[in-house]
Amino acid sequence: MEFGRASSFFFFLDTRESTMEPTCAACAMEWSIQLEKGLRSSKPGVPVKAILQMGPHLQHWSRELESGIVSNAMFDLVPGEDELFANAILLRLADAFRGGNKEIRLSVVRVFLIEQKHHNNRKHKQCKGLLSMARVANHLELLKRVKSVFNDGDSVSKALALILFGCWADFANDNAQIRYLILSSLVSPHYCEVRASLFATGCFCEISDDFACITLEMLFNMMNSPAVSLPIKSAAARVFAKFKCSYSVAKKAYKIGLELISSSSNEDILVIMLLSLSKLASVSTLLTSNHVEFLISFQERQLTSHVQETTLRCIHFLSRNNPSLKLYCNTSFEVPDGNGVELTPSEYEVWKGDWTDDEMVELNKLLSDFELL
Repeated sequence: MEFGRASSFFFFLDTRESTMEPTCAACAMEWSIQLEKGLRSSKPGVPVKAILQMGPHLQHWSRELESGIVSNAMFDLVPGEDELFANAILLRLADAFRGGNKEIRLSVVRVFLIEQKHHNNRKHKQCKGLLSMARVANHLELLKRVKSVFNDGDSVSKALALILFGCWADFANDNAQIRYLILSSLVSPHYCEVRASLFATGCFCEISDDFACITLEMLFNMMNSPAVSLPIKSAAARVFAKFKCSYSVAKKAYKIGLELISSSSNEDILVIMLLSLSKLASVSTLLTSNHVEFLISFQERQLTSHVQETTLRCIHFLSRNNPSLKLYCNTSFEVPDGNGVELTPSEYEVWKGDWTDDEMVELNKLLSDFELL
């Protein structure tokens, strides 16, 4: 009887092994070899293509549960081998960034932006993500390689390095030197550096209370300074949606954001601040109800059609999954017929996400600007 059970068990394992698709850990060696071959190629475009192909691989790997003993055994992997290959791939990409030309560096940045965009969309909460502190054993070496590019490069190279620091926020946010580089770059005379540092700032503010508190004061000064250009102020306004590390920080950022709205006379800035504060308010029931009340009272002002429509969309976003708020909103004001302000399911998902399509467009514009420089 026991022999029959054992035979059935091993038959089951053999069947699974023959039908189960390889995990990312099982594919890692092949990916690593393909990346190395591509980077060593002298054919034009091949190194960049090899780098960009790693984007979907890293994204898939981040969303996959860490390999267990059984799955490792199925693919002849020893414990820790998947982490070894993952770190080898990350280091090779960092080396390519350090020693490559502008095109190579841009492609490396795009790869990590792909992973960053989807880092909060994993199916399982148990997934730590491939770029989490827990899974990157040699994070100091990664930061060292990119920091050398920041120290020795031109303004474009510095900006690309800053974007990488943002993508690596989970293991970079405790590094005092990296924090200093990001904060000091907020006052750089070069637009691309400031824009990139604002991106990194938003990434750090999502996970670090003390960094967020320091940044809030700097952003407030930037938004109120007549010396700061409108594009920079627009980028700074988007960062307010990122202060989600704790309720106390979110509450403080929300209060400062309301001050900026009350003093703003620029329609574009006003619209971005309304959107950012709506996303920020969604993290807390109390902030949500307060913000809906603010938006409803804001409707009483003489607003342009663009601002008015934005306000209505923000209200619908916040009240969509809250029946009591939705009832309150419906009895507090009337939505003009035919305005099309109700969010579609796809729009709602975009608003919910930490990475919005609007932000991706902004970053793509930034990277496109680098290609032209």
